[in-house]
Amino acid sequence: MGREHPSRRQVLLQGLGALSAMVALGRRAHAAPNLPIPPSPPRLLSDPVIRLASLGESELVGGVPFAKRWFGDTFEGNAIPFHGCENCDDFPPPSESVDVAIVGGGLSGLATAYQLRDRNTVLFELRPRMGGNAMGEAYGDQSWSLASAYFMQAKRGGPLATLYDELGLPAQWRQDSGGFSFEYDGVVGSDLLGPDPSPADKRALAAYREAVLRFAGRDYPEIPFEGRANAIITELDGRSFRGDLELRCGTLPPRLAYLLQAYCYSSLGVGFDELSAAAGWNFVAAEEFGRNVLPTGNAGLAQALWNQARARVRMRAGCTVAEVRLVDGGSHVFWRMSDATRRTTFARHVVMANSKHIARHVLPWLGAVDEPKLEAMHRVPTVAYIVANVVLSRPLARDFYDLYLGGGRAFPMDDNAFEQHRVITDAVNAGFATSPSAGAITLYWPLPWHTARFSIVNEEDWRTYAELAAPQILAKLGHFGLAPRDVTQVRLSRWGHAMPFAGPGTISSGLPQELRRPIGDRLWFANQDNWLLPAVETCLTEAMWVSAAVQSALG
Repeated sequence: MGREHPSRRQVLLQGLGALSAMVALGRRAHAAPNLPIPPSPPRLLSDPVIRLASLGESELVGGVPFAKRWFGDTFEGNAIPFHGCENCDDFPPPSESVDVAIVGGGLSGLATAYQLRDRNTVLFELRPRMGGNAMGEAYGDQSWSLASAYFMQAKRGGPLATLYDELGLPAQWRQDSGGFSFEYDGVVGSDLLGPDPSPADKRALAAYREAVLRFAGRDYPEIPFEGRANAIITELDGRSFRGDLELRCGTLPPRLAYLLQAYCYSSLGVGFDELSAAAGWNFVAAEEFGRNVLPTGNAGLAQALWNQARARVRMRAGCTVAEVRLVDGGSHVFWRMSDATRRTTFARHVVMANSKHIARHVLPWLGAVDEPKLEAMHRVPTVAYIVANVVLSRPLARDFYDLYLGGGRAFPMDDNAFEQHRVITDAVNAGFATSPSAGAITLYWPLPWHTARFSIVNEEDWRTYAELAAPQILAKLGHFGLAPRDVTQVRLSRWGHAMPFAGPGTISSGLPQELRRPIGDRLWFANQDNWLLPAVETCLTEAMWVSAAVQSALG
């Protein structure tokens, strides 16, 4: 392609902050040009952030009131989408012609729609609402994200800072640039060594501090990147994050190992022994640049993109794209409305902004015409996730943003241990940016074992996880100066394929380049899983790169 792609380093602020402070302490057919625009599908309440008139019914589970349903992913009929035949029905001839059809209305899709809002563009989203895992809710003056929490400060004048300014985000966010806490042995603190540390532990912490400063500075592992991985990324990618930490630091002090494992599970979905060191340092070092926190977490970013694009882009939430098929001059997009009415759209360009585990089903012909692309899609691992929003009847007494949890002295160190001991890893103050009259705490709960997503498909599975969550929530309330009576409701959101992750040897293998490679310069791929990094910056930079390429191709 030869187009310059901004790296994460180029779009993030070049400076030091939080962590240095922490450690110092198919078939072809004819195109259908110039077809009329058909009537829009029935309008749904499809905004990324919705305002609730009420919280709905609660059920007391283990002494804690839970909403009597799942939020987040929807599995109609207790079935995972695209695990059956979505394109077996006959679809009619095209009834409309567009410049661009975007499949997937998460952050990548919304950002692509925003960039291409001056073209004849349509955006399809499977769920009833746009936003993907950057959806949110508001109730009274409280608000919270259903998953995605924050993004990093960007370099002034860079492409992301410019985007944030266009969207008016600086007037809304509060920046978290320092301070941290974690729960260890039931006590909240920030001491990474504990009482009477050994000389070896002191040396290991000093070595860790040195590594953080190095990778936040001159040797930051820039991902995404153009061309082949450089020597730093190649070296790091050859080891697990845990292996690299131990190579540089020796045996990690117990509290540092505990905190890093909690961070990896919370931020990347897997433990540091399963994670490429290139991905691990890309995330940990980026924390140095400081965090932007919006009132509804990253749902605020999704809502801002939606607000700016919806007047010019046809937004079709609750519409299932069953297949995208290459045809002369473009592609046919076969889709079903929320009422099951079948339609076909001709698009000169299609951007697959959905995750690869869905994209490969939407392109059922791919193996016959581009086997390397299909094989690459099958190599993208993902893990499931639950997010629990604890809605409170009074404000939080403690002004904090992030608190890593676990409770004991040992954090689960592999997926088998996590399956047996399903701990909530992280608590975020959902009201950090707004100081509402009543607070909310967002709890992050990764499910890293490979069969975990099947434990959250059934509509009644929320009770199983409510029973597991209730004692953990009751045990943590004291850390925030709260009592059980202060909990109004807990709302559980499920995410079946929430987090792509890069294992050792993945990033430098050429897999990302294969994942993002377009097909015929008319079928494009823009998603965070292009690089197997679950980061807002990856979503946005991939959307910008693809949008520029599509703009150039359209002329």
